[in-house]
Amino acid sequence: STCLNSSNMELRCAAGECVALIHESRLNLGIDEDEGENASERRFRRGSWDGSEWEVLMDEVKQRVAELSVESGRHMSKKAKKEQRATFRDFMATIVDDEPPVEVVNFRGGTVTLRTWREIIEINFVRHCLQGGFQIQLMTNETLHMIFDIDASTINDATGAALSQLEKRLTMSKTSEAAKAADLDMTRRRRTRTNVKNYFITADGEDI
Repeated sequence: STCLNSSNMELRCAAGECVALIHESRLNLGIDEDEGENASERRFRRGSWDGSEWEVLMDEVKQRVAELSVESGRHMSKKAKKEQRATFRDFMATIVDDEPPVEVVNFRGGTVTLRTWREIIEINFVRHCLQGGFQIQLMTNETLHMIFDIDASTINDATGAALSQLEKRLTMSKTSEAAKAADLDMTRRRRTRTNVKNYFITADGEDI
């Protein structure tokens, strides 16, 4: 709960996301469908913090998350306030109302619909690591297809054309990594040729 009171908005959001993930995991540990007297009891007991050693802390966290979802202090810019309220409303839906998140990620050839905080955190991590290569990897990487349940067969021919253009930009552009590597290799070759041409050593160790 300390991080939720931080003056740093990124830290507050990261803390809220962690709590949402923890609560989601606790919900998934709920009792089996054949246990309990009725559906209402199952819903109450499913992921409930009541009676646990964390009950008081979670009540404080829920209250703070609710406050952040409507916060309008003057110390924040209008854009930051809007972003924080939207973000914490999503957290509150899970932490307070036990509702799953829904996030749609668009990429060339299709979309990925994420319905858990685990998936959202995973894809944000992948996006952060891949940076500009995120889109092309979502389209072609079989491991990502498996993780995020992407049906590769839905990527149509138009997407293939777009992919070709993207590949050209990534590999053939003068500013691409491949072009930079080729330039560096050429520079090294020229330097080697120059050295061979200009520095001949005699048997006595004298230049000629």
